[in-house]
Order: sequence, then structure tokens, then C-alpha cells
Amino acid sequence: MTGKALAAAGALLALSATPAQADPARTVAESARQVEPARPVGALVPQTRIASSIELGRIMFPSGGGGALGAIIIAGNNDIPQRLADAALERAETRIAPLRTALAGFDATPLAGDATLAAVQATGWLGASPPDLLTVSADESADGTAHPVLVSRTYSIGLWGPSPNMNTAAETWAGDVGAMQRRFDEAHADAAERAQVQWRYQMSPDFSQVQVYADVSLRRQGVIEPYFAQQVISVVRLDRASYIEEDNVTRWAANDAALARRALAMAFARAGEVLPHVLALDQANFTALTEEEGRQTATAAGYHGPLLVRDTTGPVFWAEDGDQRLAAFVATQTIRE
Repeated sequence: MTGKALAAAGALLALSATPAQADPARTVAESARQVEPARPVGALVPQTRIASSIELGRIMFPSGGGGALGAIIIAGNNDIPQRLADAALERAETRIAPLRTALAGFDATPLAGDATLAAVQATGWLGASPPDLLTVSADESADGTAHPVLVSRTYSIGLWGPSPNMNTAAETWAGDVGAMQRRFDEAHADAAERAQVQWRYQMSPDFSQVQVYADVSLRRQGVIEPYFAQQVISVVRLDRASYIEEDNVTRWAANDAALARRALAMAFARAGEVLPHVLALDQANFTALTEEEGRQTATAAGYHGPLLVRDTTGPVFWAEDGDQRLAAFVATQTIRE
């Protein structure tokens, strides 16, 4: 057995013996909403350019002889998921290049700040206003550059369940987020609780959509993991998108990326509108709204689930999919040239 396999076996065995942490709550109880002094609020934007994304779905754990120990050794030497993710990333990064060039100089940070401020102002108990606005800089980035981030939904079905396929881009993203969160925590070291909205913006894998993710969470002092977390995905999709990725990129990039710039503004603004509705839910309402049976549903932008609200902008609905490791409120709208 190689040293690498032995190390993997030891790490995986240790992991299997470690009790899993409880998932954060999806709602905040009325009695826990208001705290004094008010929570500091951070708006985190850990990227400086629009991201590409890939979606490979599930990659099944390889079978083999040798029982549990043999499975551990295979897992320790199995780099197929990472190689597939890296190859998909290379293709996505090539396809997105014309759009990145057309978006040169575009800064989404003010859009994230405005959306966070709108959510705070509409949700009095969330925290203090205005929120801190934090973004990544080259000197604190994990790889020393102000880089785009890959958002990957791919994962492997391993010996103890699903695990994300981490590659260099994903690890760098995690490092950048950690650095920003530490900076926010250090600036408010005396706060008993902190609220944050972590933003990311990307193209869908087929380049038919601009997607803005808002991950809102509450954490207590001295605790890394949040006790509350919820996600909103704000999608702006092309009208009559092509099945050819390069054709979609061409449309987004035309006229100095005028369509993409407008779509990003629309997506961030919509997220700021939806967040207060999500934060207002108590457990009973959340349970009722996210149970599909007997409720009106929506299907849009590749997502499906029970409807929260539908207005002139578009539907907002709960989407949950184990194959995509998805559990979020999705807001969709269509942009036309």
C-alpha cells in the first residue's frame, strides 16, 4: 500500500468516526431575531470577475474488491472526479473569455452592496445599517491574484456519501472566502452575533443564464459554523437561448456586454427584493411553503418547486434536488434584447 493510500485511509477512517455537525436552521425563531447591540452585517464578494460554472452531476464511487479497506484505498487513489472537473473548467474558461473581455472594468461589488442594504432596510432585526462591504484583493487571495472563481456543482458518491470534487479553483475560492470572513470577524470582535450575505455571480454551464447567489447566514461569536443559513439564487435568462454555448456568449458580450451588464444589475436587485421575504419566514410557514403536495408549483430556468410568490418580474419558488445538492429559493426572470 502506498503512503498516499495509507494517508487517505487514515483520513477517511478518522472522518467516519467524527460525528456530523447539525445543519443550520432554515428559519430564525421570533425570540432570536432581535439582539442588542445590533448585529454587524457583512456583504462579501469574493471575486473580481464573472465566473464560469460547470455541472457534471454525480460521479459514482468505483467498486472493487477488498471490502471496506479496499474501498478506502481506491478512494484515496481515485482522481477521476478532479480530472473531469478540471477538463470541464478548461472548456468553460475558454468559452467565457469573450464575455470577460467585454466586461472589462465592470465592478459588481456596488450591486452586491445595494442589494444587501435593501435587505437590511426591509428586515429591521437582521442587523446594523449600512453593511460592511468586503471584496477580495490580490494580496489576500489564496493564490496571490485577483482571479475569477469556478463554481462547481459536481460531486462524487464515496464510501460515506457525497463529497465535492475539489480542484484548484474551488480550493482557492474557499481560501478567499475564509480570509474575508476572518477580516469581517476581526473588525467586529466584540459582537455577540454577526450577519453576512456572501455573494457570487456566474454564468450557467450552458451560458444561457446570468446567476447571482446570495448566501445569508447568522453566526455567534467564537463559532465558525452558522446557526442559520439560507440561499437565494437570482437568475436572468436569455430569451430563446441557443443550445450552442458560444452563440449565447456572443449575445451576452455584444456591444461591450450591454446585455450582461443589464442582466447582472437585474439579478442583484431581485435578490435584494427576495431576501426579506425569505428572512421573514418562521418554521411553520417555511415547512408549509416548501412542501410541494397541494401547492402551486413553478418550473423555470431548469429549476422546479413549490411557489412562494409570482409577480410581474417572475416567479420565486423553493427548489430542492439531491442530485444537484440544491436547496434554495430561486427567482427567475427573462431578459430581451
